[in-house]
Amino acid sequence: MNISPPTFDIDDVRRANECACAFDHLTKQVAIEAVNAGWLEGEVALALADAAERYVMHIAAGTHAVPVAANCNTVRAGEA
Repeated sequence: MNISPPTFDIDDVRRANECACAFDHLTKQVAIEAVNAGWLEGEVALALADAAERYVMHIAAGTHAVPVAANCNTVRAGEA
């Protein structure tokens, strides 16, 4: 997957449209690949919408987990 970085500053009103266009393109690519793999177009559309909603809820919850090494050889906050 190739996602280009934004070309506009964070406060430039054109940035939101640029992001929307990039993700419209990516979404179409994912949908086409899924349909070619055998999923129904309606299934794909609903699954993509649900995934986007879950991601928005994840961001809104603000409970982003801090990655911890699988072998636990790092000290977690409060364990030292």
